[in-house]
Amino acid sequence: MSNNSKMIRQLRLYRNICKTWYHGPDELMERFKISRRMLQRDLKDLRDAGVIRLTLDKKDNNYVETSEPPIFDESVTGRRRQHLVRLKRLTTLMDNLERTDMDKISHYESELEEYDWYKEYMVEDPEEFPPEDLGDPPVMPVLEDVKASYYSLFPESNERMRQRDFSALNDAGYNIYYSHKYKTIIFEDGWEYSD
Repeated sequence: MSNNSKMIRQLRLYRNICKTWYHGPDELMERFKISRRMLQRDLKDLRDAGVIRLTLDKKDNNYVETSEPPIFDESVTGRRRQHLVRLKRLTTLMDNLERTDMDKISHYESELEEYDWYKEYMVEDPEEFPPEDLGDPPVMPVLEDVKASYYSLFPESNERMRQRDFSALNDAGYNIYYSHKYKTIIFEDGWEYSD
């Protein structure tokens, strides 16, 4: 298994743990099609990256958060450290990167559709659809600057790193892309609890 697929699996695992109440070992092994040993290694990476701190509630067979805050394991070195640093950065983006307000886009597109519809009928039947009732076209909304949000979280990053991070978020189940229509990066959860 490549390191990237390991990263994506760990990101999906993290997201599942954050967004669901029940995430016991049996359920997680089934959902992600992994062995108990691999699950334990993935959870250890997430713990050592300082993003989760879980304990197994044996009575309910469910992982629950401990009262201790997660802490990055500074003793780790080499390639594993690089992996944990990236895992920490990507989970930070999952939690903190500014999302695009898709309701704002949907509202604007509905208004634009109505405006265009009225213009079309106004040409065909100006008495029923008088031009003076048309009004001004809807104003394109100002959308969140996802790229600026990224650099505010990680100012020392470069463009290549940002592109790789956004690609990893897409692979992990998010929806992040450049919109030519709006001339900005769109970021929406797009999360499905399936694999």
